[in-house]
Amino acid sequence: MSNNTKDKKLYVDELTANIFTRISYKIHSSKKYEHKVLLPIHLLKDGVQKDLLHLVSHNLEKTYHDLIMQGSPSSEMQKSGDTVFLELLEKTYQDFLIKQYGCHLTVNSEKLKSFLYVKELLKDIEILFKVPFYALQNPKSSKFVAIYYPIYNVASEMFLEILIDNLIIELANCIVYISLINFSFLDSFRQTLYRSKYLSLRNFEKFKNNLIWQLRIKSYIIRPTSFYNSCYEVFLLKTTGIYSKTIYANRSAFFSSLNNFPLLTITLIELKDFVVCRFEDFVLVLGRGIRFTLTSGVGQFIGFILRGIVKG
Repeated sequence: MSNNTKDKKLYVDELTANIFTRISYKIHSSKKYEHKVLLPIHLLKDGVQKDLLHLVSHNLEKTYHDLIMQGSPSSEMQKSGDTVFLELLEKTYQDFLIKQYGCHLTVNSEKLKSFLYVKELLKDIEILFKVPFYALQNPKSSKFVAIYYPIYNVASEMFLEILIDNLIIELANCIVYISLINFSFLDSFRQTLYRSKYLSLRNFEKFKNNLIWQLRIKSYIIRPTSFYNSCYEVFLLKTTGIYSKTIYANRSAFFSSLNNFPLLTITLIELKDFVVCRFEDFVLVLGRGIRFTLTSGVGQFIGFILRGIVKG
């Protein structure tokens, strides 16, 4: 390994460590994790939420660090990023269960891929997991520029922190969702991890049903609409809680992956735009017609009457 390559790896590793140190401070200092959108981590007690976010952050940092130390990090991510992501999710899920519930559970990748939340994350794995890593290696990475240019010309350290914040929160939400589906029938599990209001079976089932419904809406309507509007919603970690922000993201290249209902959503949006434009044209023509009628026909008629009155 040449000195330049070694120095670059050390710089990227230091940059990654600085970002994750700030994220760890935000998780530790945060008092409340509320958000206007229903998030799976809202199900957890405050202390358990912090433990999970710290665990996700630690494992993600280690995953990125191990990739950075590879001979060709970006190529390795491009080749096996999906596998690395699923391994990260599997390990964090197992660590979470062992720490909080004392349960050691082995879940293979194929089993993980069957969960709805995992399917949704895998659809966005390029922008969610891979692009932040490419941008850590090179702030002007072609993968980063293809999505965020011209609004974001270069991946600043602050912007990278936003992307990694979003990744950590989404991974934490996914782990809670998997636990919810797998262990919702265990009273002892709910008593150990969940907020007191969700110990009621009724409240818990309402939360679960609302969450699944929200995921369906996101998959069928919100995600394709975001594609069409060239935007991407990210979650931010702050010392005052979790917030969301909509940023520009050009993902027109992924339109080919849309099918069935999501594709119908795009078609309906196009139809709506067409109808609205034609309706505006119709109103404009109608307005001009009425104005012409009033100024020429009715105006002249009134003029004749007034002229007759004057003459009389």
